[in-house]
Amino acid sequence: MGTDILTTLEDGILTVTLNRPASMNGLTISMTRELNDRLREAAAAPDVRVVVLTGAGKAFCAGGDIKEFEAIDRNDPQWVKWKDDPIWNDIDNSAERTRRASEGPLLLHGMPKPTIAMVRGACVGAATALAAACDFRIVSDTAFFSTAFARIGISGELGASYYLSKLVGIAKARELFFFADRVPAAEALRIGLVNKVVADAELNDEVTTFARRLADGPPLAYRFIKANLNAAETRTAEDMVAMEALNQVRVLRSDDAKEAISAFFEKRTPKFTGH
Repeated sequence: MGTDILTTLEDGILTVTLNRPASMNGLTISMTRELNDRLREAAAAPDVRVVVLTGAGKAFCAGGDIKEFEAIDRNDPQWVKWKDDPIWNDIDNSAERTRRASEGPLLLHGMPKPTIAMVRGACVGAATALAAACDFRIVSDTAFFSTAFARIGISGELGASYYLSKLVGIAKARELFFFADRVPAAEALRIGLVNKVVADAELNDEVTTFARRLADGPPLAYRFIKANLNAAETRTAEDMVAMEALNQVRVLRSDDAKEAISAFFEKRTPKFTGH
């Protein structure tokens, strides 16, 4: 494992840290691949109940490292071998590699456990997709957001248009993309881009407390709550009634539901196992 992505697991809470502080955690090709690998592992790991994504130093992430835009992935033998081949470099094949590299937000959005973006300082470009794909965004008063794509003459990536539109609405998303202005933390809260803004000195403690509540909660119920909410983004009311009914029966028959009901009557805190 490289050092551009750091992970720490503490009692069910996995913290994934983008770790290139000297470059404001700008994403390189190899770093993006490693991030996707760590998130894929987190999605499947039974001992991970909550994922917190953050950046080292004073920034969350400055987006894709512009110096890498025309670079090759030297850790990919296929890329090294075919880097000068016109078929390898045609639009369709290049787009497919970009699509595969864009898995991070899909994993954050789709994994069956809560995800939290802990943001301080810059959250720019591709980083806006990573943060917006999380279930929650808790940010420092130093945080600011910008799609930034139009400023360097590109159209956007990693599903940023999807996630931002869902959070702030299509009209506001158009404004964020076309103008790419800087959105400070307070404005981000006002437009619904983030859940909470706290003083920078309090950010780590605030996120730890927030994540601890989720980690102590019912993981099986959370899995189906998240599945319901994600499905509701595209499905009809009739579809959702049917899906919720099935998921509700699944959860009601679980050990966790029985434990929660027993704890309620015994006036104690339930202990959930995810079964």
